Amino acid sequence: MKIPLAAIASAILFASAPAFAQTAAQATPAAPVASADPAVVAATRQMLAAMKVRDAMRSMLSSMERQMPAQMRASALAAINANPNLTQQQKAEQLKKLDAEVAAGSAQMHTVFSDPTLIDDMIAETVPLYAETYTLDEIRQLTAFYTSPLGQKMQANIPVLMARSFEISQRVLTPRIQKAMVQNQQTTGK
Repeated sequence: MKIPLAAIASAILFASAPAFAQTAAQATPAAPVASADPAVVAATRQMLAAMKVRDAMRSMLSSMERQMPAQMRASALAAINANPNLTQQQKAEQLKKLDAEVAAGSAQMHTVFSDPTLIDDMIAETVPLYAETYTLDEIRQLTAFYTSPLGQKMQANIPVLMARSFEISQRVLTPRIQKAMVQNQQTTGK
């Protein structure tokens, strides 16, 4: 049994950022953004630094990497146990294979998450988004907020809020993923 790593990773990625999940699910693939005004790009980079986006991304990726093996295993385990076409012996054999596959999948995900260019690339892709959404003046106002005491308090609370949001997302999303996998197996008979 092969674990659909890309599907689970995508689901976990979206679940870890609930505020963006709805938008991402509804969005169509975006065309590359035209070059923005260099002043807006520079101001956006300053704003993202004030927002501590790099730290937030690092924390999010670390959390995802820690929780992903259990999520992959739970989803695959549910599918194995719900498969009416497998005997108990076959289920036991699948469970033995599962741990090796989860370990291999986790190693692959670690390679992705530990790539030193990953966060730089994500930020580089994010800058045009902000630069096309906000004016230079608005970006400067946002930067002023994020460097203010309230903005700093917000930044300090983001890791806790994100971790708790991730837990909530997992609690809500995991049973749905498992149900979908079981339904898929029952439909395809695999």
